Amino acid sequence: MSMTVLEHTIATAEAEVLQLLLAQDVDALQAWLSPSLFFSDGAGQWLGAHPCLTAWSTGQLRITALEQGAVEPLVCGQLTLVSSDVRLRYADAGGEHARALRLLRVWASASNVAGVHLLSIGLLPPRGV
Repeated sequence: MSMTVLEHTIATAEAEVLQLLLAQDVDALQAWLSPSLFFSDGAGQWLGAHPCLTAWSTGQLRITALEQGAVEPLVCGQLTLVSSDVRLRYADAGGEHARALRLLRVWASASNVAGVHLLSIGLLPPRGV
């Protein structure tokens, strides 16, 4: 199956966001995020802005590793849903931590330079849990 232009754009955006998270490049990451970015939980409950993203952007949390399993995209018109299991390692005032979860990202077509921005992130339990 060939990758559509939008799927390729999203894959490029996801790779760039990953690098920016690891590099702690707050300003550059903002270009990829929708001004109305929000998080939701496994039950679909709206979480609003996630405290971890706030802690990361203020330097109180540092992502040390982020490994992603198979990425599953689904293009739906101007939106693209992307899901994958993720193993995250991060450090904060409490020390080093590890977490496994499944992320559902919603990318939307946008008028920015990249042509897309991250609209929503769903935090789900990893598969098999």
